[in-house]
Formats: sequence, structure tokens, C-alpha cells
Amino acid sequence: MAIHKHWKQTAAIALCSLSLSGCSTMSSWFGDDEHPVKREAAVVAPVFVETNVGGMDTVWRVDLDQRLAASVPGFSLPLAYQTGSGEKIIAGAQDQRVRIYSADGSELKRIALAAACESGALQLANGLVVVGDVEGGLYGLDIDKGEVSWKVELASSFTGTPVAIDEDFVIQTVNNQVYRFTASGEKLWSFSGSQGGLGMHLNPSPVVHQNRVYAAMNNGEIVALKADHGSFLWARQLLLNNTAAVLSELKVPVASPTVVTAENSGRDEDALVVPVFQGDITFLSLQDGSTLNSRTISTKSSALLKDKRLYIADASGAVSALDASNGQTLWKQQVTASELSGPALWQGDLWVANEHGKVFRISEEGKIKATAELNGRFDREPVATKNGVLVRNNLGILYLLR
Repeated sequence: MAIHKHWKQTAAIALCSLSLSGCSTMSSWFGDDEHPVKREAAVVAPVFVETNVGGMDTVWRVDLDQRLAASVPGFSLPLAYQTGSGEKIIAGAQDQRVRIYSADGSELKRIALAAACESGALQLANGLVVVGDVEGGLYGLDIDKGEVSWKVELASSFTGTPVAIDEDFVIQTVNNQVYRFTASGEKLWSFSGSQGGLGMHLNPSPVVHQNRVYAAMNNGEIVALKADHGSFLWARQLLLNNTAAVLSELKVPVASPTVVTAENSGRDEDALVVPVFQGDITFLSLQDGSTLNSRTISTKSSALLKDKRLYIADASGAVSALDASNGQTLWKQQVTASELSGPALWQGDLWVANEHGKVFRISEEGKIKATAELNGRFDREPVATKNGVLVRNNLGILYLLR
């Protein structure tokens, strides 16, 4: 048991030493202290900014855990949690806490975990919220009570986002394992994919469609499973050579695939759009995994499907609209020279953020409508809420923008 725990701690440290941004951002990692000081974060009231710089309002910001300068970057993805009395914001942090905020950014509660929370979150039908930590803990959180309802120990870190399937949910861990759990934390089945080599901190999440689960593994293999019992259907390898000595040479899926139905694409079959960071975007047949077509676009975010278009924010700093039927470019807007995360859709516009702390609001036809200059680096996509758009930087600062 001691050996197993040490392995998970070592894996967690290794995961926290890698960046999504290749050589352009690696310098910020190697300068960090190997043993940053830990401290309990105080309850801090939100800062109400109400500025209008670049045409975008920064409504409020909160510091999730008041981390020290030497702390490693954070990657948790906030969740807009729906209640009968309004929306709440759920956000994990590196001080081993999950925080619950009101819609105006006021902290309501915090829930202690066993390790740093760097995952996304899912609100289940029974009201619980599922999150994971970097040491392999998977939690069902009771937001009303502010406590852990159940916990499951996984064999690997979980930094993706849980995905709902009926009353249950599925997850994918960094060691290429896929699980289906009930809302009470009971494991129904698991599938173990082939192990990859050098990987990224973030990992894709599965996609559920018509009683099937599709997962993009970090070794470049795409697998299709039966959703009810996890049995294998087909696999497709997108990377013939996945070996790399440094991150700047690594091709790896880090974003979740997107399902494009025949109705949206005009094809005679449904397709799975799989993005590969520093690689291609590939359209696969959902029936057997065969390649329908591909485009050389590097992205660390999922494609956004709307009105028979796929919107892509890429690693070269451009936002593009692709024809969902054939992947051809309808328009392309170069908005920055650095990697983008997103897009999210809010009030009919596309919201993207880059690795230098800048956020862009873009029309569905590619016109830049507003920008905001913030602090830190954005590696996770913006999150649309009823009241605005959430962005969370690597320093642990959470912003609400409009």
C-alpha cells in the first residue's frame, strides 16, 4: 500500500511539471521552486472591477487559493452549478480545496480534498458534483452541505472532466483508463487502453453518443466502447510515431473529440472530430473508426459545433470556422500570435483566451468585438454561465467577464 501511494504522488508531481504550451511557456515551469510553501487560504471577498477596457467588462475576480509566487501553475476548470435559487460557481484549487461561490463571486463554502483539484467538474442529476484530484481521488461533493458524499481511489490522476451518461457518468484518467460510475460512486465497468509515452498535464474527456463511449488516448489511439458494459468495439491509431524527446515535438490529443451527426454535416453517417495538439484534426467514422478526412491544425481545445459549422481556436493564435461536412475553412481570423484556448459560446459570440492573459470576444463571422488584458496565462477554455464568461488563469485567479 505504501508503494502504491508513493507511485501516485510521484505521478502527480510529474504531471504538474508539464505544460501544454510547448517551448513557448516551458521557462515558467523550470523556474519554480520544487517545494513551494503550503498555506491555508483565507476567505477573500471578490474584487468588483466593472471596467470597460477593450470593450469587455471584467465584472469581478477572486483569488482561489492566494498561492505563493513559487507555486506550480493550476489548471482546474470552473463549473456553473444550477440550483433552484440561482447559479453557483464551483472551482477547484491547489490548496486541496474546492470552493463554492455565489453568482456575484462571494465565497459561500469550501470543501477539503486529499490533494490539489486540477480537474473539471460535473453536476449530476441527483445534485452531487464530481471532481478529481492529482493523486487519483474521485469525489462526489454535496454542495448544499459543503462536504464529501463519497470518494473513490483511482490508479492514476484525473485532470479531465466527468461526462454524464443517463444517471451515471464516465471519466478518463491520464493513464488511459476509462470508467463508468453510478451517481453514488459505484464502478460499473472500466477499460484500460495502451500506455503512452511523454504526455501533457491535461487529458481528454470521453464523448458519449447513442449508447457508445468514444475516448482519445494520449498515445494517439481512439477507441469506441459499448456504454452499457464497456466492451470494445473498434480502435483507430492516429499517430504512427508518438515518440518525442521534448514537449515541443510531441503530438498528443489533449482535447475531447466532438461528435458531428449526419444531420449537422450533410454526410451519410455520423463523424467524430478528433483534435491533436501539434498535429491534425481528423474526421473519423463513428461506425468503424475509418478516416473520412483530416486537416493540419494544432489545437489544445475541442471544436465547437454550431449551425453546421465547427469553430476552432488553434495553437498559432487563429480562430477558424470550418464546414462541418468536409472540414474546409469558411473563414479564419488571426487574433494573436500565441496559443488559444476555447472557444466558448455566450450571447451569440465566440470567447477565446491566450497564453499571455488576453481574452477575445469574436462574432460568429470572425470579427473581433472586444478584448481584455488580464494577468497570468490561460490554458483552459472559457466557461459560459448565465451571468457572463468565466476564465481561470494559471495563478489561480478566476474572472467573470461580459
